[in-house]
Amino acid sequence: MEKGAKIMNFEAIKAAVMNLGAGEQRRVVLELLPEIWPQIVGDDACLKLLRKLVDEESVKKYQQEHLDHI
Repeated sequence: MEKGAKIMNFEAIKAAVMNLGAGEQRRVVLELLPEIWPQIVGDDACLKLLRKLVDEESVKKYQQEHLDHI
């Protein structure tokens, strides 16, 4: 770790990510998730959530709720 670097807690990291623009949030998912995947792949709660997020019906429902107005 760089000398004098501040360690952020989870809430600070979450707030920072939520304040990013959509493009940067996408980058976080595309670049960060693969980096941490080896540590979380064995966690059932993580896997269940990821399955739910990518489930075809869940995606359709989200698109209908959030993108139908376009």
